[in-house]
Amino acid sequence: MTCNIFLCTGITDAGLIALASGLPSLQSLDVTNCRKLTNKGLVAIAERCCKLRSLNLSGCRSITDMLLETLSKSCSHLEELGLSGCSNITDSGLSVLVDGCHHIKLLDVSKCSKIGDIGVSKVAKTCNSSLNTLKLLDCHKIGDDSIYSLSASCPNLDTLVIGGCQNISDESIKSLVHSCSESLRQLRMDWCLNISDSSLSCVFSNCRNIAALDISCCDTVTDAAFLGLKRGGHRSSLKVLRASNCPRITVSAISLILEFCDSLEHLDVRSCPQITEVSCSEAGLQFPEGCKINFNGSLTEANVMVDVFF
Repeated sequence: MTCNIFLCTGITDAGLIALASGLPSLQSLDVTNCRKLTNKGLVAIAERCCKLRSLNLSGCRSITDMLLETLSKSCSHLEELGLSGCSNITDSGLSVLVDGCHHIKLLDVSKCSKIGDIGVSKVAKTCNSSLNTLKLLDCHKIGDDSIYSLSASCPNLDTLVIGGCQNISDESIKSLVHSCSESLRQLRMDWCLNISDSSLSCVFSNCRNIAALDISCCDTVTDAAFLGLKRGGHRSSLKVLRASNCPRITVSAISLILEFCDSLEHLDVRSCPQITEVSCSEAGLQFPEGCKINFNGSLTEANVMVDVFF
């Protein structure tokens, strides 16, 4: 049984307690941005709905580690947990959560500013082969130790979002790529300012199944990174590339993408001064039919690529 009441801003703990009493077989609950909810109502759900498999609490800012402790004790079948923007959650809470919930497939702790390497490493080691989607957007305490833990323990990782995690380096990304070369399909690492040609070339040459990649604002990346497409010796599955505000890449990089990425559907090169519609036309580049290219526009605009793939 599924219940979606996301964006219902009038929902309170009293309503959730009633829901828990009436739907003990509930398996999926989405209360995204129901900001009146606190531990009280959600603990009732956790205690009475023990078959829960999917729970999205994104934007429920009042919840704390106390709820994660209850989930650990009562909801051992939990597979998907969304905690984006739940800024009171800590490494200790994540560690306790996975002590009881060993089968987490999807975990979103984006914008949880207290989450660091200790919590992520515990999740990686405990959930290991189950974990396929991990979202850590703007978790500024995350560093290489988290990525190395994922490399060592999570061979089935499909989607990794580390945008804004500025303490992550090339070496840990290369380690991840070698461990997850077959499974990795979506990688978002915009604003990872220590990422350079070295790791990106490794992604292109090893991850043949990568479908969506975001390297926006990685301003040290150059055309050399895209030579990895040639070294890989295979056709790329890349459908979406976001490379906005990468000032060092040129039309030569786009030429390599078009040569090896037959499935390209979306290309975002806003604020890349050396890549314009005119320069691509002058170079004789032919984009796949139906491919959407964004040459212009504000970097603050909503972008369908992020919404669909990340």
